[in-house]
Amino acid sequence: MKVSKGELKKIIKEEIEKVHHNTSLMEDTLTEEEKKHWRKQCRREKLQVDLEKNWQLLSEASIWNIVTKYMDAGFIIVSADRSCEATIGASECSEEQQEQQDHLNRENRNKLRKILKSSGFGYVPTLGGFKEKLIDKETGEVVTDPETGDPVLVDTKHPEHSFIVHSQKGAKPGDNHEELRELGLSIASQFNQDSILYKPPNAVDPKAYYLTREGEIDMEFADFTVEDLDQIFYTQLAKGTQRRYTHIPEHVERAYYIPRPPNGMQEAVKRYGETFYRMK
Repeated sequence: MKVSKGELKKIIKEEIEKVHHNTSLMEDTLTEEEKKHWRKQCRREKLQVDLEKNWQLLSEASIWNIVTKYMDAGFIIVSADRSCEATIGASECSEEQQEQQDHLNRENRNKLRKILKSSGFGYVPTLGGFKEKLIDKETGEVVTDPETGDPVLVDTKHPEHSFIVHSQKGAKPGDNHEELRELGLSIASQFNQDSILYKPPNAVDPKAYYLTREGEIDMEFADFTVEDLDQIFYTQLAKGTQRRYTHIPEHVERAYYIPRPPNGMQEAVKRYGETFYRMK
């Protein structure tokens, strides 16, 4: 039986609602381990629907092209997210603690978006995560698509949100890069971030820098590359220097997302300040 894309989305939505309903009904009878499983399942389902509806997947080359477009004028990369472990100061969080942190991160992202809108600088929301190869639980082997033979990939449950903010305000882009730097430091302080990524205009300084919230240089990149960009998007600025450079397992692939462009004028006005891209 063939179904349209709209019908498929409706079916997925109905199934998610069933999961929430059934979880609520069985809340008193489930064990803690079963509750944990249901919460993880709900989070993963909601993430998949959000990615399909609101985001577009990019290649490494595409996201790198977007960033290098702003090299001459300068840019910052900032985040309002905190990892649950960093917030509570522990090596592991419970599902309840993770849900609370997810809620707080969503609130802080909305606050940060308002700050960026009022700043006058353009910005591009980004979502960095991993696409993980699906492993057969019985055989331990990678599941492949029967038609293409390619590994089946699924999104991991904790993608990382950040914003590329570019210095293109005013008649001469790049002239206000110091103002952009100060905006980034203010954001880091307000949202309890350990650092920001600051790239001055190439004409001023070809290097890029991790800056602490106090404005001190934490790390510098003499030749800013796509590998450096990976570290920014995949280890979360909020994790701090001790956990910044984490090992990327062999069974996962990097995944970059940016929002889909607006469908009409009304949505475009609502998303004022955001820089839109339509990727093929």
